[in-house]
Amino acid sequence: MPRAKTGRKKKERLNEWQPPLEQLCCVNSECDLAGQRGQGNLRVRKGKGSGTWRVLRCSKCRSEFSERKGTPLWGTKMRPELAASIAKHLAEGCGIRKSSRLTGASKNGVTSIAVRVGWHAHELHDESAQDLPVSEAQFDEKWSFVEKKQKQCDESKAEDA
Repeated sequence: MPRAKTGRKKKERLNEWQPPLEQLCCVNSECDLAGQRGQGNLRVRKGKGSGTWRVLRCSKCRSEFSERKGTPLWGTKMRPELAASIAKHLAEGCGIRKSSRLTGASKNGVTSIAVRVGWHAHELHDESAQDLPVSEAQFDEKWSFVEKKQKQCDESKAEDA
């Protein structure tokens, strides 16, 4: 009788959110390989949160860091699937309470993810939108209402006076 494979689906589900080590880099600013992906210097030291995320070690500088460092999930215990679901609901225009009901997360959890994702998007935009080549620029006119205090008069009447 074939043996049942228990636990494999759960492990695969948890690993689908984990990027390969080749896509990650050392985050220690003093390391020679900081910010360089695919250098082969990262090793998995241990798993955190029932294997939900990994703690990595750089073989060059010996520093350890979570794979969540630099992401909106840094410092949270929230599952990536739940955080992604919350972010999708908020992006579609759902409010905090509605997103909380639909995902099963607390209102505080939804608010926390909203703030973290917004801050992360702001930082990403500031980092990537620099020195953009501009070939054309269009400035819209600013229209404002100016109240005229004097009555208008015809030029012919003004000359007679």
